Amino acid sequence: MSDKQLTFFDEDKKIEIQKQIENLQRELDYDTRDYPISYLVDLYKDEDETVFAPKYQRQELLWSLYYKSRFIESLILDYPIPLIFLADTLDGKLEIVDGLQRISTLSEFLRNNFELSGLKKLDSLNNNAFEDLPDAEKRRLKSKSLRIIVLKKSTNNETKRELFDRLNTSSLRANTSEVRLGREFDNDLMKLIRNLATNEDFIESTNLSEGRLNRKDDIELISRFFAYSHSLDNYKGKVVNFIDEFINEEGKNWSTEKELEYTDEFVKTMKFVNENFDRGFQKEDRNQTPNVRFEALSVGVNLALKENEDLIIDSSTVTKLLSSDDFESWTTTDAANNRSKVYSRIEGVRDFLLHESK
Repeated sequence: MSDKQLTFFDEDKKIEIQKQIENLQRELDYDTRDYPISYLVDLYKDEDETVFAPKYQRQELLWSLYYKSRFIESLILDYPIPLIFLADTLDGKLEIVDGLQRISTLSEFLRNNFELSGLKKLDSLNNNAFEDLPDAEKRRLKSKSLRIIVLKKSTNNETKRELFDRLNTSSLRANTSEVRLGREFDNDLMKLIRNLATNEDFIESTNLSEGRLNRKDDIELISRFFAYSHSLDNYKGKVVNFIDEFINEEGKNWSTEKELEYTDEFVKTMKFVNENFDRGFQKEDRNQTPNVRFEALSVGVNLALKENEDLIIDSSTVTKLLSSDDFESWTTTDAANNRSKVYSRIEGVRDFLLHESK
């Protein structure tokens, strides 16, 4: 093909690309508005449902009380929040494209349907509803404006769903472990956890994939190990809140003695598991370490070693434990974080090892 032909082909292709871009750009037309919170909530709850959620939104996946409280706290503290996306419809209503959880949370809070809980900064607001706020703060919250992107009524349904999908999947959101690591980066216990993640016995016995390591699952596992080992009686059934509170409180009351104690028990537990369990914490039929299995074995072993530092088991004991119906029940994912199930798997492994030890 000659240079002249190549040039002609390239120009043709560029024209085709440009046309496609312009055509698709025309599908998304919008304007920007600022709505006071009270006005937005009134539109969401009026009889005509002027602001409404379409069927493709996952209304059943509502925020927990913790996330609702954090959102309200962010607004009161004037932290920036993400844009809310609505779409104008032919009948003049506004369809929620992205922001359902924020709008519904505001509606609930302004109607005193929940009390704030688990706040770390504005902890004086814990156990308080909207009506309990100082009058000035109630007025400020209701009049605070939220930035709204409103798609024009000419936007078709396919484009709305495409936008919803992109807003919710185009970025990999930080998981709880990543968020905690960032928030507690200077916490002394978190510093120790980061150091212990390099322990060779831990690395070998968990065999975490590169993907899980990138998402800080190693940090999550060690955080759970210490929280359940030292504060099991305080577990109420909410894993995220439980781990967050434990790390935060322990970090405030840290000492050299605690660092030595925590390091010693972690090193001994990982060494014990790596030496006595052929596959470490991994399942027999796959190279993976589920959280519930790690919790059961690591914390159970740790608590057993605390009662009997000379604990000795053999391969037949390990096989008996891992193949038992009880262990299968303790480590199934169904209702895995139920309070009684957490207690059962940890104390079950501890008691089994102490009873079967030589």
